[in-house]
Amino acid sequence: METQQAEAKEELLLELKGRNTTRTIKDFSPEGIRLENNLEGESKGVYNASFYGTITLLSKPDRTIDYEVRQIDTTSDGDTILVYYKGKSIIDSTTHNHFVGQTTFQTQSKKLAWLNAIKGRVEGEYNPVIGQNTFRIYGKR
Repeated sequence: METQQAEAKEELLLELKGRNTTRTIKDFSPEGIRLENNLEGESKGVYNASFYGTITLLSKPDRTIDYEVRQIDTTSDGDTILVYYKGKSIIDSTTHNHFVGQTTFQTQSKKLAWLNAIKGRVEGEYNPVIGQNTFRIYGKR
């Protein structure tokens, strides 16, 4: 019952659309393939911003991916929000992955300072063929 109540208070904070701009193969090993992708796109929701970021990932032989993302969002007002994601992705097919993870924010903006206390949840989809990401961040204020 408590879990359902906690989930009920969670709200959609941001919807993001991004596209990979570069992809770099870092290493091959029995663990998998280490890659680094850069992406850019738009964040819409509790603030609207353009963003760019770097995804560091390990694509494993079992068709799962461990990832970390460091992203910089910049609003039209000039506010900067640093967003960090860490999670797992599942390779569903050659054109579709889905992913989940945890998110934190850092900002010095006074009007967005409440984001600093958010431990969010991210979920989304990725098309590796065209390098397109669509994802959502949920959190509790």
